[in-house]
Amino acid sequence: MVSPLRRQRDTNRKESTHNALVMAAIDIFGEKGYHRALISDIVARAGVGQGTFYRNFKNKRQIIDTIMDHFSELLLNQFESMSVNLPADLGEYQDSSRHAVLAMARLVEQNRNLALLLLREAPTVDRDFESRVNTLFDQFAELAAFYLDYAVSKGYARPCNTRIVAQAIVGMGIRHMSIWLCDPKAVDINELITELVDFAFLGMGAHPQQG
Repeated sequence: MVSPLRRQRDTNRKESTHNALVMAAIDIFGEKGYHRALISDIVARAGVGQGTFYRNFKNKRQIIDTIMDHFSELLLNQFESMSVNLPADLGEYQDSSRHAVLAMARLVEQNRNLALLLLREAPTVDRDFESRVNTLFDQFAELAAFYLDYAVSKGYARPCNTRIVAQAIVGMGIRHMSIWLCDPKAVDINELITELVDFAFLGMGAHPQQG
């Protein structure tokens, strides 16, 4: 009979191997791109055999799905605190938005190669994977619309079609994120996020200075 301690050790070992394969795949996909990456590259980077890979994943496609699911969850979780504790006034609303977007940007920065892979190669993997990435963008738009609906209800924002505005905000964010990922020196990330958040709240209209 296998002892509980032995079972726990086996579980920990399997989880460690699984995570090592995922991290290796992120590195290899980031370096070579999805199509040029080989399973032999992944297992060599992880320090395991190909049999171990196939005990964890059916194929290369499944491991990029796993990566996509995990990364999407991490990105969306950056807004969890703001969703649970909705801002009490306009200033707090802007600060909370800036903090959440900056936290997400830092996460993207830590996974730069993976983020670029998803932005650049999603349409080339297959239609299903492209749809999964677009679903992630739609989830961000739904989240933005939720915050906009709340802002409108509290008088923090003008009445508008929040779904259209939310999609526009997410589209701007994706475009600027792509520029920043390709050339981090092109723009300061703090300035970028401040400008995007201010644009979301203030638009392009002139606001009279306080006398």
